[in-house]
Amino acid sequence: MPDAVLLTGATGFVGRQLLAALCAARIPVHAVSRRPGAPMPGVTWHRADLLVAEDRAEVAGLAPRLIHCAWEVEHGAFWTAPANALWREASADLVGRFMAASGVRVVALGTCAEYDAAVPGTWDEARAIAPATPYGQAKAALHAELAAICGDALVWARLFHLYGPNEDPRRLIPGLIAACRAGRPAEVRAAELIRDVASTPHVARLLVALMDSPLSGPCDIGSGQPRSLGALARIVAETAGRPDLLSLAHAPGPGDPPVMAPRLDRLRRMVAQATETPETALRAHVMAELARQD
Repeated sequence: MPDAVLLTGATGFVGRQLLAALCAARIPVHAVSRRPGAPMPGVTWHRADLLVAEDRAEVAGLAPRLIHCAWEVEHGAFWTAPANALWREASADLVGRFMAASGVRVVALGTCAEYDAAVPGTWDEARAIAPATPYGQAKAALHAELAAICGDALVWARLFHLYGPNEDPRRLIPGLIAACRAGRPAEVRAAELIRDVASTPHVARLLVALMDSPLSGPCDIGSGQPRSLGALARIVAETAGRPDLLSLAHAPGPGDPPVMAPRLDRLRRMVAQATETPETALRAHVMAELARQD
């Protein structure tokens, strides 16, 4: 039987897909959440608030491998939330306790918001780190701290843009699906921006694969198939049978880089099937969401 995994944030947007991927791989899981989920084979739930030191101490030694997803990412608010500093401190403490308890492998979630978005050039792990928001700053600082604590045991997974089940309805993809369903205009304000947008089930599979790989250090995570926001919106509208509702404009904000798309060279060297095609994956997601809402 493979070594167990301690999964934090197990009921969150990315965490619940990781839980499913770990269960599919028959990996025993100690799942941590403020609100434990439903019983699942191979999963032991632990109720804990990781901002509380006593709770961190209680769960840190439960398994030899850790995937740390927990953070507060309320839509819109998380960019500047004071909680970013609290989660940086709590995360460093949790991982320190985990390694002191004979932990051997850590996969922790970073963000493309750590990078300098204002300069041209390739989006890869060699890009300059110059986060413009408290969220990106907290993640970048945490990466430096965890690298010192874990050494080669750390994979720092920088996630690019995501969509998936149980997504906040105010985000782009669920908003477009809801508009098409309701017969309202499916609007995109910056349709020519190029973004890499990956599904959370795809990202979860990559993270589980990286946990078992020899890779260490930062690794960008995405679909490997960037598209314009307008092209993604068209997939949604056509899948929903309402291309007539599509309303595309291009008025990006002053800080919106024209392209945010990772090369994924490090990822491709470590993981088979590292890419995901939005024409297939996004279409399947839209169909599943429409069926679920019927």
